[in-house]
Amino acid sequence: MRRIALALLASTVLAGTASAADLAARKAAAAAAAPVTYGTNWTGFYLGGNVGYGWGTNDWTFDGVGTDNDFDGFVGGGQIGFDYQIGNIVVGIQGDISGANLEGKSTIGGVEFKNEATWLASVTGRVGFTVDRALFYVKGGAAWTDLDSTVSDGIDSAKKSETRDGWTVGGGIEYAFAPNWSTFVEYDYYDFGDKNTIIGDGLVKIDTDVSVVKLGVNYRFGGAADPVVRKY
Repeated sequence: MRRIALALLASTVLAGTASAADLAARKAAAAAAAPVTYGTNWTGFYLGGNVGYGWGTNDWTFDGVGTDNDFDGFVGGGQIGFDYQIGNIVVGIQGDISGANLEGKSTIGGVEFKNEATWLASVTGRVGFTVDRALFYVKGGAAWTDLDSTVSDGIDSAKKSETRDGWTVGGGIEYAFAPNWSTFVEYDYYDFGDKNTIIGDGLVKIDTDVSVVKLGVNYRFGGAADPVVRKY
């Protein structure tokens, strides 16, 4: 009888050990089969480049007569910034500058009014919310542009180049497609306000606003976090 009891006890222990070993093997296989992805760490410095398309309007007031011209063209440049992540919230500061060829003109009473913006720059704060690898953000701050304005009556012409300051707001989506790399699409609105300026012998007032849609890429020195195994 004692031998039978010992045999039953031994078989029970062996069965339990085999089941535990089998369970451990299954867990290891599942972990190996699970896809490995990288959690995104948005904290750190970044720099990158962008290209885009811009359009805008210049409203002129000259000798009591008003007119406006639309201008558009391509933009391209670079950006540098720093982000800090708190949970799913990301806050940061960014500076950017882009070359531009935004040109437009209009004619009234035989007088031609022409504008060209040759560059755009801004320093902005931004705040965003992360969803997986995507960062949805809004931004706003100070902006500058170089505006060349020309008045011509077909015989004589006068030109004035000046740096205009104003403000900008915008927003976009940035996506971390690889460790240390992200891409983004963004819309920005710039308002440079009304400004009186002397062109030739005449005093004119020019109200300028610009919209830009751009696509860009950033290299992020913060990079990705440690690998994260995600089970689906």
